[in-house]
Amino acid sequence: MNSVWRIGHGAPPATTAGAPWMAALDAAAAAWRLGTPTSRTSGTTGDPVLHAYHPDAVRASALATARHFGLENKGLTAWSALPASGTGGSMMVWRALILDWDLTVSKPAAAPVAPPARSADGRYGFAVATPMQARHLMESGQLQRFHLLLLGGGPLSPDLEEQLHREGTRCGCALHHGFGMTETLTHIATRPLGSPRYLPLPGVSLRSNAAGALIVDAPGRGVHQLVTQDAIAWDDGDAPGAFRWLGRLDDVINSGGLKVHPAALERELSAVLDPVMKGRRWYVTGRADAQLGERIAVVVEGKADSVMAAAALEALSGKGATRPRDVEFVSRFEETDTGKVRRRPLA
Repeated sequence: MNSVWRIGHGAPPATTAGAPWMAALDAAAAAWRLGTPTSRTSGTTGDPVLHAYHPDAVRASALATARHFGLENKGLTAWSALPASGTGGSMMVWRALILDWDLTVSKPAAAPVAPPARSADGRYGFAVATPMQARHLMESGQLQRFHLLLLGGGPLSPDLEEQLHREGTRCGCALHHGFGMTETLTHIATRPLGSPRYLPLPGVSLRSNAAGALIVDAPGRGVHQLVTQDAIAWDDGDAPGAFRWLGRLDDVINSGGLKVHPAALERELSAVLDPVMKGRRWYVTGRADAQLGERIAVVVEGKADSVMAAAALEALSGKGATRPRDVEFVSRFEETDTGKVRRRPLA
């Protein structure tokens, strides 16, 4: 059975070869040709929802990506290992058809294999991956197969970002992190790894409301005054619309009157917790507390380990009022179809 699916500039017709993941990619390509592109939300913050898009909106998104990164040349080699069940995977198929790119899709997996590109230097001009996939690409020596790799599908830990940035610089792979959602047809802004500052794509206008929530206008994509649950801080002194992402408003923990953004706190605590966790995944959430309203807790994936919990609390002891007070263990984190961790508030 084939392990890759190809479409686009000079590529042979795609074939399902009996593989469901390939059939889903065929369906995405067929939906575009029929003028009925659809995709589902990831399910990170609720049940997955089906979205139907106007072809003009999909085209506007694809063209904005090409202009943003200077990738408007036909025949560009592109790569993905994202499933077509998510918007990111479908958009790669639609970009290839709209921009006349030569797209290779490897079987979606946490540890994907990217074959050499059908280009003069064997490298892909544009590729997408989740942070988990990017870690594997780095550790398996595959980053050198890409000129530009765009990450999405979840936040990056500071430790992983530092490693990817260092290795990308060494092998000539420019890594960026995208910011967007299903409603906006993937990324509306990106940042280069090593910088916290997101820059909006062409055709995207951003502002915030009194609560600090990001509001998106992208008329070409059919997006008008979309109020998100993303808390941002402006950093647009020399670039209109530039911002830093703080976290999601619906994740905010109110602990004794202090409003804590879990994503921002995770970035701050990563330096002391990552060594203690020894490769385990973890996140911060709120736990009901009679006095504080909510107290902050760390949720760790894997078997309960009292020694690890004690070491974590010791490492956190000097972190002030917003430090987590509990360490909980969950045997396995729930994930969406696209690999995002479903954060579940503790009871």
